Amino acid sequence: MNNKSKIYACSGSVVIRVIICAVSLLIAGGVLVLSLRTFEHRKADDFRKALAISEYGIQAALEKIGEQPDWSEGFSKEPYEDGSYDVEVKREAIDGAVYLKLKSTGVIRSSVHTKEFTMRLEPPENDSSANQLFSAERDS
Repeated sequence: MNNKSKIYACSGSVVIRVIICAVSLLIAGGVLVLSLRTFEHRKADDFRKALAISEYGIQAALEKIGEQPDWSEGFSKEPYEDGSYDVEVKREAIDGAVYLKLKSTGVIRSSVHTKEFTMRLEPPENDSSANQLFSAERDS
């Protein structure tokens, strides 16, 4: 074998190695991009679910207050679909009016969303027991 054929043999193997490295880098880059997109989609989906869970917590608290107007315990780690929610209930008297404040936190995996809801309480017109409760809340 002469020197010229040795040079061609070496340069052929170098070209193949460069092509293999380039293809490997392209495949690794593609896998990385797909992984990042999947991660971003999952995070966005989890954020939407955490928002929905926090809104459900507000709804559940309002339903409970509709059944038991003096309820104020809230919820702690109540399961909902793949996540859970916590709800804090506060009643505050401001300038002679009573306000109901709900703070609901929805959690799914690493996504957390907190939603707050405030409404002014009005005593029912013809319910004397509710009027007494409303008056007692206003004073405290």
